[in-house]
Amino acid sequence: MHWVTSSFSILWNGNKMPTFKPTHGFRQGDPLSLYLFILCMEKLSISICEAVNSGNWHPIQIARNGPYISHLLFADDILLFTKTKNSEFRYINTLFEYFSQASGLKINLAKSRAFYSSGIPRSKINCLTATSNIRSTTSLDKYLGFPILKGRATKSDFNFIIEKMQTRLASWKHRLLNKPGCLALASSVLSSIPSYC
Repeated sequence: MHWVTSSFSILWNGNKMPTFKPTHGFRQGDPLSLYLFILCMEKLSISICEAVNSGNWHPIQIARNGPYISHLLFADDILLFTKTKNSEFRYINTLFEYFSQASGLKINLAKSRAFYSSGIPRSKINCLTATSNIRSTTSLDKYLGFPILKGRATKSDFNFIIEKMQTRLASWKHRLLNKPGCLALASSVLSSIPSYC
């Protein structure tokens, strides 16, 4: 999502203050932008929960006895989970239009992707893509440097960690470090790579 220019009005001690128009947003990486995003996303999260409770949005269950998930918010990203029905996609579009009008936020459709279960026919995917205007993808790629796995994790899914460590070790060969220095560097840097993942 990205900020768009909109007018805002604030209630202060029950009195409505005059509306104002923001002229510019925050720089990329500004810590205050995350707090503003969270304040806006809280309202969206409540709206999605209300839609789930009213039966307009059907969340998915990721395990047989697991919880139902309709949405996840992390930093400035949103993951939505729903059944593949035209009516649900239309309802989601309407919900986001209302949210956009109320908050001044818009979904960046160019950066958004839809990932469908393996049993969904191509004709249905094409129909849902036309309804939502969000392109479909077959690969979830990486998020924060870590690949998003689908299905059961295998040993080969974690080869990138070994490759990262080998790259680091190869770059250290040219440094003139004694053995204790190499061990200290390896224990501090190499141990952080799998810990992060």
